[in-house]
Amino acid sequence: MHNRATRSKKAGGRFFVALVLTALAQSSSAAVNYTVANSVRRNSSSDESVGLSTTGKGTAFVTPRAKGTSLSMKRASPVAFGSAAKRAFGGVKMAATVSCEASAGEKERKEKPLTYPPLHNFRNSFSHSWVNQLSAEDPHNLERSLKRSSGGHPGRPVFNGHYVPVRPTPLRNPKMVITSDELMDELGFHRDERESDAFLKYFSGDVDGAFKGMEGGDEKGTQAKEIVTWATPYALSIMGRRYTNNCPYGDGTGYGDGRAISIAEIVVPHDLDSIGIDHEKLYPHDASRYELQLKGAGQTPFCRGADGRAVLRSSIREFLASEAMHHLGISTTRALSLIVSDSGDTSTRPWYSDAAQARELPSMDDPRLSRYSDDQKREILQQLAAQMKSDPDTLQQEKNAITTRVARSFSRIGHLDLFARRVEMLAMSEGDHPVKETRQYQELEDMMWHVCYREFYSEAYEPYFDNRDAKAAAMKLLENSLGGISDMVAAWIRVGFVQGNFNADNCLVAGRTMDYGPFGFVDVYHPLSAKWTGSGEHFGFMNQPNAGFANFAVLVESLLPIIDANGGDGEETRDEWLEKAKGGFSDAGG
Repeated sequence: MHNRATRSKKAGGRFFVALVLTALAQSSSAAVNYTVANSVRRNSSSDESVGLSTTGKGTAFVTPRAKGTSLSMKRASPVAFGSAAKRAFGGVKMAATVSCEASAGEKERKEKPLTYPPLHNFRNSFSHSWVNQLSAEDPHNLERSLKRSSGGHPGRPVFNGHYVPVRPTPLRNPKMVITSDELMDELGFHRDERESDAFLKYFSGDVDGAFKGMEGGDEKGTQAKEIVTWATPYALSIMGRRYTNNCPYGDGTGYGDGRAISIAEIVVPHDLDSIGIDHEKLYPHDASRYELQLKGAGQTPFCRGADGRAVLRSSIREFLASEAMHHLGISTTRALSLIVSDSGDTSTRPWYSDAAQARELPSMDDPRLSRYSDDQKREILQQLAAQMKSDPDTLQQEKNAITTRVARSFSRIGHLDLFARRVEMLAMSEGDHPVKETRQYQELEDMMWHVCYREFYSEAYEPYFDNRDAKAAAMKLLENSLGGISDMVAAWIRVGFVQGNFNADNCLVAGRTMDYGPFGFVDVYHPLSAKWTGSGEHFGFMNQPNAGFANFAVLVESLLPIIDANGGDGEETRDEWLEKAKGGFSDAGG
């Protein structure tokens, strides 16, 4: 059987990420105004992927050696590493600006001066399907929830509904650190908008202040679309086991977006000259839908006692890693912008003292290894490196930052898991009561249809929604999700990537890498290599296919109430899909 993961475990992709992350992390204390565009373009007929040149200011430009094609939120073509990578990444200095060729039409559009107020087109493209198609918590449960909230802290249980309206908390003294020009173009922004106060305010959390004075609509009398921001609840499952015990309320009602707030869904025509017409009519065949989230945007009802913030150090890693993964050909969320609070907001975070970092591995010449061959010594040192995990042992103040991450959808397996659990609990307590007539079931089915609409429109939504054939749609959702998640995990193995927190809530239904928190790339191959002291062996490098299988199993369980309620056989469906998944994830592990 052909393995999708390459045989080589020393995947070359890690060199790209390690290099860029290290360079920018070391420069993060300096005044930074970086822009990132097309990090890598690849012409399918050429192995000459990229070339690098220094600017003389400790920076570098990345330019294509072979003319490429425009990239999109879809997967980029897999990038071949080898001699070309060695040429590309040898002797690289810090990149402040990454540029790339553009078509004549693209170049002409980008060079035209901005002729409308900043964010005007962006706001006109709002299309909040999560809010429009799904439900907020009802007033009775909101009142019940507020009675259980602790004074002064927004954390509270959320008993029903798919989202909670919540405004971001703006950063004080926001300063732009980095933007992705490529993604700005794809989302329909004019390059000059990046320099505007409106852009800086909106993507640093001041979503209302960004449009101050522009609330009356445009010269055509078109009323400005409402600014809607929200956070979502979901469930926690780790390696297939459902958890509620570390929720503050002991019942799972406190899990959800603790510091990520969605600030827009937009529909962008494939032909940007179509901007200004009814975008809804163009989706999905002639337009793309994107959701934008601010990570580190402040407290939400799901923050469970935390401050809701992210710091510059981790935000730099997320920005660069997500863009690098995209250009390595791996399905991932993207990063639009990174903004720091300059001499403003800070958070206390654990870190490593000099003493904690001083632990070193024995050398090859260590007398204790003298009885072993060189190959045996290397294997022993690799084992030691994988086992040497030290916890942070000090606290430090770090600048707050907000990353704007972008995806077609942030629909998690945990979203479906949450509503399925509520249906199952109701069925256990009410016996023969028809499940389909309950709010709990309707919330689960609505969530399923919404995932189909956002992720698998042509395959699972369009053929079945008009007739409300929920069983058929659920089956197609499983088929497409299995392919997406297993392909994603295979790609992780290909480049040596380790997602250190691969729970079902951090697994998007479509198979898109997200949540660059505890992550890394293997420096030396070890099957249990992990990048977080709490990862455990279950999230070790070569155990990721097992974790992917466990997450998919949670998805199967979450859709069984829909299949059962619509004439299907849940037990038979479970066995069928888990058997298929075993083969899919076995291939993913190579």
